[in-house]
Amino acid sequence: MTIGWALLGPGRHADTNVMPQMKKADGAKLVAVLSRDRARGEAFAQKHGFAKVYTTLHELLADADIHALYDCTPDGFHAANTIAAAKAGKHMLVEKPLAISPTEGEAAIKACRQYGVKLGVVYQQRHERAIQDARRMIAAGELGDIHLARVQVNLQVSAGPPAGGNWRGDPMMRSGGTLMSLGDHAFDTMSYIMDQKIEQIVAMTDATQDNPPNERVAGMMLKFSKGAIGHAVSSGRVPFARRPIEIHGTLGSLMIGNPFAYLAGSEEDPRTYLELVNKGGRTIRHFEPTECFRREVEQFGRAIAGTAEPMTSAEEALHAIRINDLFYETIRTGRVLTA
Repeated sequence: MTIGWALLGPGRHADTNVMPQMKKADGAKLVAVLSRDRARGEAFAQKHGFAKVYTTLHELLADADIHALYDCTPDGFHAANTIAAAKAGKHMLVEKPLAISPTEGEAAIKACRQYGVKLGVVYQQRHERAIQDARRMIAAGELGDIHLARVQVNLQVSAGPPAGGNWRGDPMMRSGGTLMSLGDHAFDTMSYIMDQKIEQIVAMTDATQDNPPNERVAGMMLKFSKGAIGHAVSSGRVPFARRPIEIHGTLGSLMIGNPFAYLAGSEEDPRTYLELVNKGGRTIRHFEPTECFRREVEQFGRAIAGTAEPMTSAEEALHAIRINDLFYETIRTGRVLTA
């Protein structure tokens, strides 16, 4: 089945990370790109092989050749774009977060259900081969009972604000700092690998203002549904820090090295590696870089065809928004909160 795709938001992330892989995805036909600046849109379309350029969402949604949208616009547009796409009968794959509030996220999900279209949210790290193997090993009981976990995600120093201004500081576009931009990757990865839901939360940050929070460093302590205790850290101030993922159980420990390379750059060896330590000793396996965005698009194509589900469901993405809200509440109040 061939899916006609449109891309919303031809910014740096789409140009550097998404499109080099999306245009290699099986069953994906690049139909149109949306940009308010036609010249910019045409340059992007020529570079990446889109056939058409639109300057308004209304025009794009009227194109019968388009079956699905990949939304790379600023966070504050996600829910409204999703609702508009659903009404036009278009499927939507949207970069996380699904919305900047639970209320907006619920409205987006309701619209997609009402109009019978698929909705997926991009937490692309779930596709990493090392993360998939770690999840399988834990599910098979190779680590025994899981008691401790740690994830750290840090962003490389930006070369400057995105073209058109830094929307990340606008509370109408993003409702927080590093927790919203990176922290949800950290806790989602931890939860996904262990297949455990977050039940209790406490967090601390370096935020100097409340509305919107402007934290650049955040630490989160989490209690999970099967009893594991987790520590998640996100930061935009430590560009040379490693990004370890550690899962520790009664029969062994797993360490994943060099994940999230597209966010913070790779180590000297660009491969992700999975280290297992147990009573039998220590083993390390290396993995060639995973084209996570290509896999995300292909999986969503299968979801449209009815042979799979999106890697991250809309309901899981809505839960992540609620967790983010609880993080900010615990920061303001200093209390441990129940998810």
